[in-house]
Amino acid sequence: MNKQELVIERFRESVTNPTSFIQRVADVLEISYDAAYRRIQGKAKLTIDEAMLLAKEGQFSLDNILVEDLKLSALGEATTHVNSVKSMEFYLAETVKNLSQLGKNGVRFEYSAKDIPVYHHFDNSELSRFKIYVWLQLMDPSFSDTRYENFHLTLELKAYMKEVDELISRFEVCEIWNDTTVSSSLRQIDYFLSAGLLPLEDARVLCQDIKKLVQQKQKDLQTDRYDIHYHELLIMTNNSIAYKHGQPVAGFVTMTMLGYIKFTASNMLGRIQGYFKHQLKQSTSLSNASTKERARFFNKIEQKINALEKSLERYEVLDF
Repeated sequence: MNKQELVIERFRESVTNPTSFIQRVADVLEISYDAAYRRIQGKAKLTIDEAMLLAKEGQFSLDNILVEDLKLSALGEATTHVNSVKSMEFYLAETVKNLSQLGKNGVRFEYSAKDIPVYHHFDNSELSRFKIYVWLQLMDPSFSDTRYENFHLTLELKAYMKEVDELISRFEVCEIWNDTTVSSSLRQIDYFLSAGLLPLEDARVLCQDIKKLVQQKQKDLQTDRYDIHYHELLIMTNNSIAYKHGQPVAGFVTMTMLGYIKFTASNMLGRIQGYFKHQLKQSTSLSNASTKERARFFNKIEQKINALEKSLERYEVLDF
């Protein structure tokens, strides 16, 4: 195939109703039906602007078509660098956009969870507020002296977090966890408590919120829309891949603590897909595991939370 044929073919893959493909091309390029037909047949040349319009509408990258060596180059779309509340809002708005582009139906979302997946924190719990607080503490230089009780989520943050939560709920989700997936959140509670920035009572509430989150995930395993794969030896990163009707359509590769790069080029999707296939092959599906195996996995997590709760007793102030 020449480059024009590849552009047309990639756009064809993005069209859900192939019987209207010519009209779809005509609508996107704002040309006549006959002009669209001539471009599809190769009798008329696509301009670079037209190719970009098709790539934008079809949510694919031109890099795997225009770059000679597919193994060496790939173009991706990076999220905003988070270093303030406002940039956090921009980051969440971009995430809403990226998830919305996947559509509602036939989407499978796989996530390699070094930490509890960020979208599990986007509800109305105290834990959601705390995680935003932690991320800003780590990325916003002007935020370091802010006490937790003085921090409140903006209305914009709450709105975007709710949208992300609603979008994820539409997908079939498969996450890969290990024994340490909840550990970073527990360490963060202990750290900010010992630093005097987190009140003891809030620390207790956060431990309970993590328990509730894990219990909810355990219940979700009873549905056909959610699964956790577990392997205690896997060293993971917070990467993810999305499939549409069985075909990989977007990969999200961690760049910074929250930031990621979105890839849609087939060469990069192939690599990310291979990475996830290998991890899933090496892990155990808790949905299909025995009751004993599931109980052992969740008991380990609960023991970690209980250990932190027990350690909170050392912060008690005795009033004589």
